[in-house]
Amino acid sequence: MKLTKEQKVKAKKQFENDIKDVDNNDIEYASKKGNSKIDKFGDNPPSALIKIWKDIKVMINLVTDYAKGDYKEVSWNIIASITGAVIYFISPIDVIPDFIPVAGYLDDGLVIKLALDIAMEELEKYKEWKNNVDI
Repeated sequence: MKLTKEQKVKAKKQFENDIKDVDNNDIEYASKKGNSKIDKFGDNPPSALIKIWKDIKVMINLVTDYAKGDYKEVSWNIIASITGAVIYFISPIDVIPDFIPVAGYLDDGLVIKLALDIAMEELEKYKEWKNNVDI
């Protein structure tokens, strides 16, 4: 199953609108609810997200470390993009509601990929920092 062109356009537009309004409360929310959602799935993510599951976890970890004040070496545009994508991912009601079997996470995957395209360089820097902190 694939997203239609219309669904892709709607998901992208919603993501772009969401990131314009991100604030510190959204970062806290994305951290808390994002961690809950990845804990819920554990090592069994929805099939539409398997290939990017590790990236989703890194994004949520970055948001969490940013919210706690442990990691601030990221631009506001990047943290807003990542936060917006995480909020889209945790929201059960979006372009394709998450409760729809198989298709429910296709739009989430698209939005995560959009954020990854924007933030990959910063995520790599964060992963390097995180690896050094966890030693």
